[in-house]
Amino acid sequence: MTFSYEKFAQDGTLTLLDPLFTLMLIFSALFVIIVLRFSINPKIMLFIGAFIILLSAQLLSISGILADELNLADASKNFYLVIAIAVLQVGAIVYAFVKAKKNN
Repeated sequence: MTFSYEKFAQDGTLTLLDPLFTLMLIFSALFVIIVLRFSINPKIMLFIGAFIILLSAQLLSISGILADELNLADASKNFYLVIAIAVLQVGAIVYAFVKAKKNN
């Protein structure tokens, strides 16, 4: 299959959404650094972390649907990136709650 955008698919694998997964992982890592440095309300952290996890899961679902409709394979690394995002966010949430309890 040929596409108008050359990076749409490489070797039969959908690569269009890979930069979004990478960007979300970088954002999650930066967010963990912010939580480690500053005191953030744990409830706000819970909301933001849950939102990021749900957004990345939805993006993974859309990636799978798009790959299926175009008869392409989906990159398996995207699944691992979503797992890494979830682990980072859950860790940041737990740390925010522990830090808040320690300060009280």
